[in-house]
Amino acid sequence: MSAWLVRIGSVLVLALIGFWLVWATEWADTEVPTPASGEARTNSFYAAQAMLRELGMQVVKRDDLDAMPPAQARLVLASGHWDMFPERERRLREWVEQGGHLVMPSHLVDSDLLESWIPLVKEKPAAADEKKEPPVPRTRLPRSPFAEPARDADCRAVTEPETVPASFAGGRGFRICTWASAARYRPADKQQPPLWAVAGKRGTEAIRVQAGRGTVTVMPLGLWHNEGLTRADNALLTAAAVQARSGAEVWFVAEETREPFLRWLWHKGWAALIVGMLALAAALWRAAMRFGPLMPSVGTHRRSMAEQVRGTAGFLHMHGADALHAAQLRALHESAGRQLRGYARRDASARAAAIAQATGLEPAMLVRAMAARARHAGAMSVDLEVLETARRRLDAHGPFMPSSDSSSTS
Repeated sequence: MSAWLVRIGSVLVLALIGFWLVWATEWADTEVPTPASGEARTNSFYAAQAMLRELGMQVVKRDDLDAMPPAQARLVLASGHWDMFPERERRLREWVEQGGHLVMPSHLVDSDLLESWIPLVKEKPAAADEKKEPPVPRTRLPRSPFAEPARDADCRAVTEPETVPASFAGGRGFRICTWASAARYRPADKQQPPLWAVAGKRGTEAIRVQAGRGTVTVMPLGLWHNEGLTRADNALLTAAAVQARSGAEVWFVAEETREPFLRWLWHKGWAALIVGMLALAAALWRAAMRFGPLMPSVGTHRRSMAEQVRGTAGFLHMHGADALHAAQLRALHESAGRQLRGYARRDASARAAAIAQATGLEPAMLVRAMAARARHAGAMSVDLEVLETARRRLDAHGPFMPSSDSSSTS
């Protein structure tokens, strides 16, 4: 019995939960736009370009305005940085006056560079004749968060005036859906009437005027975008604004995109970059810390007797015996200066006495060997032997190291 009661209670609870869900929730269909893919993700004018191709026009997509279209072509200029170089305004004006057809959004017309030669001025909004009383506020019911937003709230009806030729045989009226332009234009005073125009309750929406042998067309930019072209009559008005004709050429300049500087520098000057990098690598290599000497160090082995004899003979042949004696005496003085304290301050006899005391040689023999005098070959060999013997005995004793007692005494 208790099991049946539990089952019946569970069914009632589930039924109550289902009834509450149906009563407290609302189910509605919501349109989810399909995200763009391919070129349409990066090109906001992709739909307009595809439509014009289907109409037989030759569509050229440009990333800059460095070059101008051919004569009689159409140029859709939507880049806000088209005038980044001063000479572009002059070339654009010459191209239009020679027969080009320029199509541009209204916000680009408000430029000092264009106002000087495009015969358009801003329309002034019509002032109200009488002050209207403020409307009485109406109480509105709160809007459901699930209610669909008002569709086509930005749509409006426009017509071509009777003073301009109709773009299509079906009629002069259009229904466009796009955001309203902040500024609207009309022909300047004492200028020719417009060649084509579209107007609505808010004023002129699109206009075309003569400029030299060419034309300038101003229209809302939102008509061209991918998400707006298929709404209402936006495609028809776009074709009318660009004067679509089979075989005509139309250029799109929607942005100013430049190749990255480093990539451009590599494409234009790769040879100079390679040479510069090699020179930099060589300079860094020369300035870097070395891991070892430039060449292996020569061993400290003594030369053989044959090498000594050949070297001495070559020295005698080039400089003579007196030069050899002077070199031998200089070597003895250098050795004595290292081994004997105060050697450099002594005179010749005192030096000889100090060397004789340190080496055990006779002082008179050292004085005779160290003296600068004329010698015959036998005397020269004896004196050189005495000087070399004294030098070797001094070097064998090691350098002079004064004791602490002598240092304190001095």
